[in-house]
Amino acid sequence: MPVIRIDDEVWGRLQEAAEPLVDTPNSVLRRLLELEKEEDATERVIEIQVKSLYTPRRWALIPIPKDRRRFLPGYKVNFDLLTDVGVISTHVTSAPKGTPIGDLNAGAYIQGGLRQWYQEHPELKDGDKLRIEALEPGKRYRLSIAQG
Repeated sequence: MPVIRIDDEVWGRLQEAAEPLVDTPNSVLRRLLELEKEEDATERVIEIQVKSLYTPRRWALIPIPKDRRRFLPGYKVNFDLLTDVGVISTHVTSAPKGTPIGDLNAGAYIQGGLRQWYQEHPELKDGDKLRIEALEPGKRYRLSIAQG
């Protein structure tokens, strides 16, 4: 991915045009240039294979592979997971101290409110895949177990 340098005035205008905790510099530029929205250009469903369920079950979290991180909202930005046990309000967590809220690259886990979901799915075993579908990217997703 190319890196560009911009001056302070351009950076200030990008910030003015951005929606806090939602937009990235890229999404603002895409909107201003009238390009296809990022979420339209990306996939709507990801599958995450959980190699070992010990840690996810114990701490009620879902690991996020680095190459799938930008599929979800920014660091510590709440979103809803629609599940078979109800709607879970959760967020992406586990980033170094000082990481700004909303950072789309930060965080390694979905965590918060998942304990009951894990309790209701004792059939999950090492190597199973979890399916996450973006219903409203950045706001609402559906969590299910991928069929083998």
